[in-house]
Amino acid sequence: MVYKKPLRGIAQYMQGTSREAEVNEASPHRLIQMLMEAALGHLSAAKGDLERKDDLAFAQHVSRAQRIITELRTSLDFEKGQEVAITLNSLYDYMGRRLAQAGSSPNGEAINEVMNLMKPVKEAWDEIKEEAEKILGDN
Repeated sequence: MVYKKPLRGIAQYMQGTSREAEVNEASPHRLIQMLMEAALGHLSAAKGDLERKDDLAFAQHVSRAQRIITELRTSLDFEKGQEVAITLNSLYDYMGRRLAQAGSSPNGEAINEVMNLMKPVKEAWDEIKEEAEKILGDN
């Protein structure tokens, strides 16, 4: 498994959403899915903010996506995940740097790039649900 079972702060990313209650019952695999979904949601919203020229909302959505990616990065389990965790760590680091660039000079290119990097990671994570739950002992 690539991620540690205890996720420190996922509840803060779901506060005020219809998914807040889901966090308490979610498996560790589902919690990671939720974080990835939330990151993609904030990035999508940031793209809309750019189109509307809403700089404040753009900055907020980019910041939230950055915090979620940091949470994903700090939740990696290097003992169990080994090479995959190292690769994801580098990828998340790069995503964070690109979002920092996007935040300092608002543009859609960096947002699109991070979304295009996150989508296949999420799709791969979605596909390993049964394997992940066996390893973590969740049902």
